[in-house]
Amino acid sequence: MINNTQTPEVIKQENSKVKRFDLVNFVIEKYGFSTYLEIGVAFGHSIRAVKASIKDGVDPVVEAHVQCPEINYKMTSDEFFNLEATKNKKYDVIFIDGLHHSDQIDIDIQNSLNHLSEGGFIFLHDCNPVSYESQLVPRQAVAWNGDGWKSIIKVRYNNKDLTTCVVDTDYGVGVIKKDPSEGINNQIHSIEDCLDWEYFIFHKIELLDLITPEDFYKRF
Repeated sequence: MINNTQTPEVIKQENSKVKRFDLVNFVIEKYGFSTYLEIGVAFGHSIRAVKASIKDGVDPVVEAHVQCPEINYKMTSDEFFNLEATKNKKYDVIFIDGLHHSDQIDIDIQNSLNHLSEGGFIFLHDCNPVSYESQLVPRQAVAWNGDGWKSIIKVRYNNKDLTTCVVDTDYGVGVIKKDPSEGINNQIHSIEDCLDWEYFIFHKIELLDLITPEDFYKRF
C-alpha cells in the first residue's frame, strides 16, 4: 500500500531552495563544461534547467503520459551504454536519476565512470531518503527515493580513488569525482553495517559525507 501522508521532512525537501540542477549548473559554469548526460529524464524538469550546450537524455519512457522532447534516447541506460554509437562518448557531467534500485544504480555509476570526461562530475538524485518507507524496494510510498543511498555507500566504501559526498538538499544529491579520498573508514564500519538502515540513519552524516550546499560550493 502506498502511503499518501507527507512528513515534515518530505515537505522540507520539496521546498529546498537549492535544486539538483543548481549544483550541476555551478560546476558547468565554474569549469567551462559543455557536455551533459541525464539518465532518467521523465518530464524533463531537470534537463531543461541545465545550462550545457550539448545535452543527451536517456529514458525508456515506460509511462505513456510522459511527453518530453529532451529524451533523445528512448531506451534503458543499459541499452544506451551498449550502443555502438555511444561506446566512445564522453561527458563532462552525468546525472543519474533513473531506476531507483541500488543494483541498477551500481551499474549506472560504473558505466558513467567509463564515459566521464577528465575532471568531470557524476551527480545522483535521492541519496538521502526522507524515511524508511521512502527507500523501500519495491516502491511502497508516494514520496519515494528508492535505495540509491546504498550505491553511494558502496562507492565511498570500496573506491578510495573517488571523491564522493552527498549534498543535503533536494532529497540528497550525490557527487562523484575521480579524485582520491579517504572514503568510509572500513576499520570502524563494516559494509554490512553501513547498508543496514538503522545503522545508516545513526551514522549517515559520516557515511554519506553529508554537506550543505554552501560547503559544496567551497569544496568544488
